[in-house]
Amino acid sequence: MAASVFDSALYARLFPTGAAGRLFSDSAEIRAMMLVEGTLAKVQGAHGVIPEASAAFIARAALELPLDPGALAAATGENGVSVPGMVAAFRAAMQAPEHAQYLHWGATSQDIIDTGLMLRLRQALALIEAGLGPVVQALAGLAQAHADLPMAARTYGQHATPTSFGAVVAGWGAPLLALLRELPGVRADCLLVSLSGAAGTAAALGP
Repeated sequence: MAASVFDSALYARLFPTGAAGRLFSDSAEIRAMMLVEGTLAKVQGAHGVIPEASAAFIARAALELPLDPGALAAATGENGVSVPGMVAAFRAAMQAPEHAQYLHWGATSQDIIDTGLMLRLRQALALIEAGLGPVVQALAGLAQAHADLPMAARTYGQHATPTSFGAVVAGWGAPLLALLRELPGVRADCLLVSLSGAAGTAAALGP
């Protein structure tokens, strides 16, 4: 049984997810978390937290090494989260223990999961903005073109007082425009990096 219409062979084409759906696949989740690990190492190397050579090696490996989500299923089942298995597989695939020891330095699973999700949500918001913009513009044009076209309004499914088709269309577009205007604030308030370490104190990163 499909968990949702998006996974249903019968109904999936009625609810296509497009590019946004690909952002929330297992592969996309693992790739985003690897990018977080690579970027974390790069920043730590630049600030002297870990050796620069190891930071560069890890950052490059995060971009180049493929990890199969299916191969992490057993470890995820044991740990309850995917990060420990991913880190172990990442270290093994690097084949360079002198550098691999600095992977995931000072971070905890929740840091990597949350920040990886933020990377994907940032892309999702860009897709939403790109999709909403033309829709709002089209509705604005339609509302203006038909501002004086009379029609019956409706209440309780019946004819009510007169309105115009332009006013009806403006009503469709207003909440979409409001959502579009909220996106910059959503990005600023919600797309945050998490780096608190195992106990939430970031102790491994220094005082």
